[in-house]
Amino acid sequence: MREVRELLLSRDIEFFEERDNYHFLFIFPKPVDLDLNGKWCYLVNENIDEIETKGNTFKIDGPRDAIGIFAPQFEKRGMKVKMDDPDCVIEIKKWGKKYLISVSSVFP
Repeated sequence: MREVRELLLSRDIEFFEERDNYHFLFIFPKPVDLDLNGKWCYLVNENIDEIETKGNTFKIDGPRDAIGIFAPQFEKRGMKVKMDDPDCVIEIKKWGKKYLISVSSVFP
């Protein structure tokens, strides 16, 4: 992660950094257009308004309580749960009191 930090500093990009054991989280207050070694995620409370999704179906990988919080919100967008071959795989992890959410579109 030192390489990522040095790249961000060398390009004068504003960021905040958090660490949880061996996981590092870089938070950008403004959109960043960089190809970094890592996964782009959203850090949210329990609101998915800023999370972009494509397609009509989804599957959530994460703890049961997170699925219970977030699945109904994606369903309100008109998306349907599909465990096999979904359009989006939504990975959710707890990060402190917030949730770290990444979305992988698996369809072209």
